[in-house]
Amino acid sequence: MSKVEGLVKEVLSKGDLAAEEIKNELWKKNVSFVRSYDRRCNRLFWPLVVLWLLPAIAKWSGWGFLSSFARLPRVDFPIVVIVIGAIFLIAAIALEVEASSMRQKWGGCHDVHETVVVIREGPYRVIRHPGYLAELIYFPLLPIVFSRWVPFTILAIVYIVVWTGAILYLVKAEDNFNLRKWGEEYRRYVEEIPAINFVKGLRRLRRESKPLTPGEVK
Repeated sequence: MSKVEGLVKEVLSKGDLAAEEIKNELWKKNVSFVRSYDRRCNRLFWPLVVLWLLPAIAKWSGWGFLSSFARLPRVDFPIVVIVIGAIFLIAAIALEVEASSMRQKWGGCHDVHETVVVIREGPYRVIRHPGYLAELIYFPLLPIVFSRWVPFTILAIVYIVVWTGAILYLVKAEDNFNLRKWGEEYRRYVEEIPAINFVKGLRRLRRESKPLTPGEVK
């Protein structure tokens, strides 16, 4: 591990703490992104999901007071769109699982959310926030993939737009949080690795791995 700076420095300077002890120390010092930001956004997520599901709930329940939601105009996607969406959905979930397992395995706290190490392996060599990139893919795709069972209406669009905005906010918020958490080490990481632009990240990785020709400087 490289030189530790920022808010985690004092915790790690206490010596060889167990993973659970590190998490407890971070919690005491309020060095927890989940505690600071994720929980607030999760309170927004579930009402949005219910909003998206209202036409289906109205249709299958037969409740009269929800009948207006059952009559909302719907979009029927071609099966090819649904299949392509399902492929991207599965790929995004796989990316989320890989990023979460790396945080748990290499983050120093045995936790999928909290880490005391700036992870720079696997998908983190390409982008800083692979988990959020995955969520930007699979959450908007859910209403499309399941549109045969849950009607895709204006409420689905509201869910997609609002939750996409929330995820983009979390990307920026986590960068600011990590700058306080790790200091200069994370600042260098920000300068080197794009946030969610995986095309730019792959190009950078390709340039980095390409052998230098005589007189060439990276």
